Amino acid sequence: MTKTKQTALKSTGGPAKRGQLPTFKVTAGPAGKLIINRAFPKALPPAFSVMKDVGKDIATKGITNVIRSAPEPSFWNDYCVLCRDGASLLYNCSHCPRTLCQKCVVIAEESVEEIKGSDVYFTCPGCHEMRGKRTSPYYGFEDAQGTPILTVHATINGHIELTSRSQICNSPILILNLILDGVNPSGSPARIMRNVLEPYVAGKNLQYHEVVFDIGTLEKAERHAKSMKALANKVKDIPFERVEIFVHTHSETIRGDLWGGFEDAALLGKKRKKVPNFDDPIAYTVDDFFQGVFVGGIEGYLKGANLWMLVCGQTVRELDAHEVEHVFAFGAERFHASLVAAFALAYTERVLVEGFEVRDTMPNLLAVSPQLGMHASVIIIQLNSAFRRRPITIVEYHKPVRLDEGKVSMTVTTYTFFDENCRPWGNVLPYQCLSCKCVRPWKRITPSIGRGAIVAESKFCCRNPKCGYDIAFTKPDKSKIILFTQGYRKSNDAGGMSTKGFNTGGSGWLVSVAAEPAGP
Repeated sequence: MTKTKQTALKSTGGPAKRGQLPTFKVTAGPAGKLIINRAFPKALPPAFSVMKDVGKDIATKGITNVIRSAPEPSFWNDYCVLCRDGASLLYNCSHCPRTLCQKCVVIAEESVEEIKGSDVYFTCPGCHEMRGKRTSPYYGFEDAQGTPILTVHATINGHIELTSRSQICNSPILILNLILDGVNPSGSPARIMRNVLEPYVAGKNLQYHEVVFDIGTLEKAERHAKSMKALANKVKDIPFERVEIFVHTHSETIRGDLWGGFEDAALLGKKRKKVPNFDDPIAYTVDDFFQGVFVGGIEGYLKGANLWMLVCGQTVRELDAHEVEHVFAFGAERFHASLVAAFALAYTERVLVEGFEVRDTMPNLLAVSPQLGMHASVIIIQLNSAFRRRPITIVEYHKPVRLDEGKVSMTVTTYTFFDENCRPWGNVLPYQCLSCKCVRPWKRITPSIGRGAIVAESKFCCRNPKCGYDIAFTKPDKSKIILFTQGYRKSNDAGGMSTKGFNTGGSGWLVSVAAEPAGP
């Protein structure tokens, strides 16, 4: 007899009956009053400052007009952009929020008093480079006309580690990790994000909250609303410039509804070992789900947030009404959230720490995520509107920024991993031959990409000489190839010496972009 055992499911799809969401009173949360933009001083600030308490609050103010010229910084990072460390003395750049410590930018002793003047401004090495002065000696400290005040150039103690557009951000961040009761959050990308951010964002400025929810009945939904109201009151006084929201739940396999909880059921087990019976899930439409889960003032934090939907990808197109800036979703029939770990780690480092925009970092995030790509496509929805919560990037400090106020559109970008041998043009190869049922029988007949030419149709045939079954896959229309890498393999003789090399199947990512109105 074959041995069997039972283990808990980790994937995020399954059948569920649709429930009618109880009626909730919608209240305006404190975050809903925050509008994108920031008030900038008219004059450049002094360049010389002593580092204050690292855990200080960073005030966020709002402006509603369209930014027409390059802004000036009104706050600065707490850590040196070269050594990533704090110091008792930091130089604040007059053109961006970056800082450098006195160990990384060294000036002659006789010049120390000169740089303390109120009419002296500091230019960090990154801004020096971005202002077209890469081939000019670096002095660092200038007067109001941009003339160096030092007679001897400054010495930079450091090496090239980050780009000229990187910074070390420490602005307040809220991470909400919402987990359906019964879902195992082990390996959650939200926890990874928190761990990476802890060395950079100090004290109460980094808020991480895990919320286990179940709104399957009216009574459960009311309890959840009370707990969310308490959470909103706890964080209301912190001016978050970043909000990352993770939703761990299942999706209904046919309609794409989201599981919201479970019906009341008898507990299984005895005495203290009793556990809920999760056999009767209730699924809601996407709008009803968000109305029921994001209540008590927390719903205001959706505006301008980045939303990670750790469920099947067919639900994400219905999320535009909630005014999030980005939605990350993953197209897999049985999705495993733990496979997002490498992607989330790179995102945290490049976007949340170094301050890049999501679209500028996607090649970096995808390059470290081939295992995720073999499992699911990556879907990024960007809501393009005048509202933006996140701080200004380094690039925006050096060029005019225009936000089209009142115009809202949605850009849906799908990234699909392909491998010429086992995932042709992003399609999955059957594990068995559909005719003779042999295991992994496929032999590639035509390459997808060969000698620089793209073959739109990739064909495979069964290796079984008695079968000969073939199958073909076609490159999606209007898709672009990025990050293509040609496979290469060397064969060795008996002594371990390389005898010859030859190309094998390559791999990369297909990018498809669709722009559409975000809805009424």
